[in-house]
Amino acid sequence: MSSWTYINGSITVHPMGRTQAEKRYILETVLNHLPLVTGSERDMDVYIIQKNGTNSSSSCDEYGQTSNNLINSYGCHDKNGWLDVQEEYILVVNGSLRDRHFDETFREFMKWLCRLSKRVWVKDVLVRINGYDKQYTINEFSYPSPYSTMQEEPSWSRDSDGEPNWCEHLMWDRAKNSDFPMLLAYKYINDEENDAEVERRRKYMGYKK
Repeated sequence: MSSWTYINGSITVHPMGRTQAEKRYILETVLNHLPLVTGSERDMDVYIIQKNGTNSSSSCDEYGQTSNNLINSYGCHDKNGWLDVQEEYILVVNGSLRDRHFDETFREFMKWLCRLSKRVWVKDVLVRINGYDKQYTINEFSYPSPYSTMQEEPSWSRDSDGEPNWCEHLMWDRAKNSDFPMLLAYKYINDEENDAEVERRRKYMGYKK
């Protein structure tokens, strides 16, 4: 006779990212590199739901430019519009895990949750784990919570010790004192300092000039 454990719940997260597409890409990449919560037939599933509406706006695009790709209050493209972003996502976790006991699944899920919390800001957690004779509910809606304080600050934060957050490698490097990407500045802007830095990096990577 097989033993089963079950996981059901939701987690609200706030990933890094300057646009909606970048936030989604970073969150999906983080999830794809977390440790598994396993079952002999099927592992835990995670579903990503973007919250409705937007809660962050900027009067320029992600490159710091006021292009006509911005959207005005009528939903039309307008260089005097806004770049609107929804910063929060809801992760729905669900699993019917065969040939697992409660302690095994609890240990695997906590490893998964703690790794997630280091890489993105985890705001709220409501998840129930139950087995044949034991169950536990993680119910964290207070701030700060053990999980919300686990996020590693990005290297550009005033609270950082200079160590990068895991997600930073997924974001482009900016030109000095600019939001513009270094490589685009190299392509389009005459900036001797930026050009020299890009060429130094290309040489280090073994690229042709």
